[in-house]
Amino acid sequence: MALMRVSELAERSGVAASTLRYYEDRGLLPAQRSQAGYRLYDQRALQRLAFITTAKKLGLDLAEIGELTAIWADRPCSQVKATLKPRLSHRLAEAERRSAELEGFRALLAGALRRLDELPDRDTPCDPGCASLDAGPPAPAEPLPHARGTVAAATEAPSCSLDAGDHRQRISRWRLLLRQGRRTPRPQGSSWSLPLSQAGPLAELAAAERRCCSFLRLRIDFTTQGVRLHARLDARRRPEPGSPAWQAARLLGALGDDRAGAAEEK
Repeated sequence: MALMRVSELAERSGVAASTLRYYEDRGLLPAQRSQAGYRLYDQRALQRLAFITTAKKLGLDLAEIGELTAIWADRPCSQVKATLKPRLSHRLAEAERRSAELEGFRALLAGALRRLDELPDRDTPCDPGCASLDAGPPAPAEPLPHARGTVAAATEAPSCSLDAGDHRQRISRWRLLLRQGRRTPRPQGSSWSLPLSQAGPLAELAAAERRCCSFLRLRIDFTTQGVRLHARLDARRRPEPGSPAWQAARLLGALGDDRAGAAEEK
């Protein structure tokens, strides 16, 4: 079997010779040695390199690739598949999470630009309205109640449209996010100060919350230090204590008179 020196393998594979030497040092690409001390590779080195290159494109680190190439070299293909599949599933879940965060941040930036376009050009200093950004689409206008429906509209407790499993997942995501923030109670609701790096996840969660719990009033402001979430209830609508809707409002500190708020949620 013809053997290749490192320069030939680099030319045929398109991988730099310095990278090939590094892969050997990391145990990913073993090489034989000539009597003169030159690295020598067989034809299977090209297949191994193709495997390594593909694994890198899929986001695997070199330690993982080292484990996989050892299995690839000596074990059945089925074992390579069984080892690789859960790693790729994990990477896919991470990619989808980052994609959702990026989409939320994109929507936040697009909304901020629209808001800037709506603001008048003035020769006076900016007021607080210049920095505000409504989270998510505005709530639909409430129709004026007819005489027979007035009592029902005024007394019906608002509810959350999520099912139990989705509600628990949403609550968990809010808890993780709000642990990174600082809460300031307000006469009507609360304000949360969070790092600017959390603007994307915050916008995504706030927009999703408005879709399932329209009784919540959420607003996001940018500051020089970070991002701020303001949460309160619609003055005409208050969820029933203990209900999923009430749990969401309490977690966000939107109840106003509940000074315990989300800080006590564990």
